[in-house]
Amino acid sequence: MKYKPLPPLEELKELLDYNPDTGIFTWIKARGRNSSIIGKEAGYLQKYERDTRIRIGIDGKLYLAHRLAYYIYHGIDPLEKDIDHEDRNSLNNKIDNLRLATRKENSRNSKISKNNTSGVTGVHWNKSHKRWEAAIKVSYVKKHLGSFTNKEDAIKAREEAEIKYYGDFRSRD
Repeated sequence: MKYKPLPPLEELKELLDYNPDTGIFTWIKARGRNSSIIGKEAGYLQKYERDTRIRIGIDGKLYLAHRLAYYIYHGIDPLEKDIDHEDRNSLNNKIDNLRLATRKENSRNSKISKNNTSGVTGVHWNKSHKRWEAAIKVSYVKKHLGSFTNKEDAIKAREEAEIKYYGDFRSRD
């Protein structure tokens, strides 16, 4: 996916202060007559289907705060990449929690589904066989990892497969 270009870096740095240790943006300059925002935290929470994100409005356009943070800190507008929140907390925009990722890598580090009953992604109870099963998707193909009598063995199989196939972008449920 290609994202819309971010404003020029120099312009952003004139308007906003980004604290990489807290992930918080603060207004340092106002546009137009709204000087009351100077010194205040920038952005607002916007709820999405799966999470909540911080958006910051500049000149009538909305930008995702984590994309602005990466851009301001690294000086790179990540137009064709996602920015992954390593800890999966979409409100944590500290720079050490943000990393460039492909869409596939970012999806591998996603939150557990609300429909999950085992507590671990890729592990479920097979009622008909009365066994725990583990699986993982690799390049859009579901790979069966095994059928187990105890849940811990199924979880271990899933974790080993995540390390093998997903590397640093594996989920950490």
